[in-house]
Amino acid sequence: MASPLPTWKKGLGISLALSVAASLFIFVYYFEEETLESLLFVRAGYLLLAVLLIALLCAIEGLRIKLLVSSLGKDKDIRLVDAVQIFLMTFFFASVTPFHAGEWPAHIYGLSRKGLSLGESSAVTLTRSFLTKLVLTISAVTLLVFFRGRLVTNFFNQIFIYAVFISICTVLLLLFFLWKPAVLSLLLQKVVSYSWGRYFFLDTPRGKKIYAFLMHELQEYLYATRSINRFKAVTLTLIIILTVAYWFCFFSIAPVLLLGLNKPVPFFLSLIWLAVIQMIIIYVPVPGGSGVAEFSLASLFMLFVPSSVLGIFVMSWRFFTYYVLLFLGGLVSLSSFRP
Repeated sequence: MASPLPTWKKGLGISLALSVAASLFIFVYYFEEETLESLLFVRAGYLLLAVLLIALLCAIEGLRIKLLVSSLGKDKDIRLVDAVQIFLMTFFFASVTPFHAGEWPAHIYGLSRKGLSLGESSAVTLTRSFLTKLVLTISAVTLLVFFRGRLVTNFFNQIFIYAVFISICTVLLLLFFLWKPAVLSLLLQKVVSYSWGRYFFLDTPRGKKIYAFLMHELQEYLYATRSINRFKAVTLTLIIILTVAYWFCFFSIAPVLLLGLNKPVPFFLSLIWLAVIQMIIIYVPVPGGSGVAEFSLASLFMLFVPSSVLGIFVMSWRFFTYYVLLFLGGLVSLSSFRP
């Protein structure tokens, strides 16, 4: 009897199957005589620029992780190449799990392999997630206020509002655990105060070891968050700038690809639409937002992109922003888990 596939392998299969199916459907549906002709006039320079943007955003995110680790103290530091590998591994497991559930465990695991304790790794991971969601949420709220629901169609607008609401709640929750890190230790002590918690943690040798380990790591988390909370203004500003730069590079790939297809679109409007798509797919219970990402992109950009190149555009965008990073992240993950 064959053993069941690990969860991440199932997620990878589902994500790739849905993404490829959606991309092929859009390609076939919008296929015209001019579709193949447009491939003959692709400007390779812009494809190279898209590759450079991928490399740049990897370097930016690696530098951001490195700065977050260095904020823990003078003796805490990792190489930039290691930070980039952690990002790629995190991207991989976030993309093959529903609701990006694998993002935090992968990031914590990657940092712990570079010498950080579980508590320190958790503090860095939480801070990274908080700053990322803070930038995206502030941008999304600004778009909602400025455009007053006229940014996209009513259907997308309703989903976008829901995603922004969830994102605001998430940001506030993460802020609470950064501002009041001791609450986690109090919660564990509260659990132990109950009879079932005492039975699980204190009445057996194994339970006592688990309790001692958790309390130690929670203290490490407490010290780490205190160090992070003492961010110098210059360091915090730089990390926020890097966060904005990462998303600017990521969102810029789509208009760059359209330039390569000789179909330019309004640059800043395309960035706004991609921000809307990103906010939506984060909270879609499908690994990598596959299917939803492709159809959302096609639905929004069909207003400016000719139908003859829409399928090519969707496939190329997904290739550069998803498949390439997924492949690199898979290679890094396999090497990390190798005995």
